[in-house]
Amino acid sequence: MNERIDAANEARLLAQQCQTAVFSTLSVKLQGHPFGSVAPVMMTDSGNMVFYVSDIAQHARNLQQDPRLSLTLFRQAERGDQNEQGRLTLCGEAYPLTELQSETYADRYFRLFPQAQGYRKAHDFRFWHLDVRDVRYIGGFGKIFWITQSEWRRLVPKWSAKQETDMVAHMNADHSDACRLILWDHFTLEGQPQMATVYPDGCHFELDGKCYFVPFVSPCHTSQEVRQALVAMTNKARAA
Repeated sequence: MNERIDAANEARLLAQQCQTAVFSTLSVKLQGHPFGSVAPVMMTDSGNMVFYVSDIAQHARNLQQDPRLSLTLFRQAERGDQNEQGRLTLCGEAYPLTELQSETYADRYFRLFPQAQGYRKAHDFRFWHLDVRDVRYIGGFGKIFWITQSEWRRLVPKWSAKQETDMVAHMNADHSDACRLILWDHFTLEGQPQMATVYPDGCHFELDGKCYFVPFVSPCHTSQEVRQALVAMTNKARAA
């Protein structure tokens, strides 16, 4: 695998692990001055990003006037130099989704961020979609890339949203022990997690209101490959 594909895979992993992004919009109130905010984000199957915000939020108002948006995601340093940590900027244009379009992403989003369910009672919250056009990834000193759209979007699953929902429901209903073992093996966390998502490069588990991304050893392109990967991860965890 070449250096650029490795970088694209690392960048996607960072995006999946962070889940919270710094939003940079162009301020209406401040005549185009860059304006920052923070909100949870979720990756779509095609590598775009979805977020759920109120129409009265300043960044939503800014996007209604100018759709240009940059999302910055970064790994927080526990100690030492923050500049040594990976960071990622996703640039593109963002638009609100229709009610029908929102249905495509709502189930996955609320599994990933269950606490956001309460916002559904507020009529001014809606889903937005960032069409990612440019990606800047810095993985550390000397590891700096502009990643192309085709490199960023190379991992597209061959299963539908319904099939993902079925896989998640099956794991939570019939293999809760496997979910617990996998999360313990990767993060040494106790408790009973719920599987939340399945992507070609890994899956999220939710525990106590926080999600954790567990990468697959190699990308899965079919639901059968996902099953095989989860079995292998469970066996590894049991043997540990």
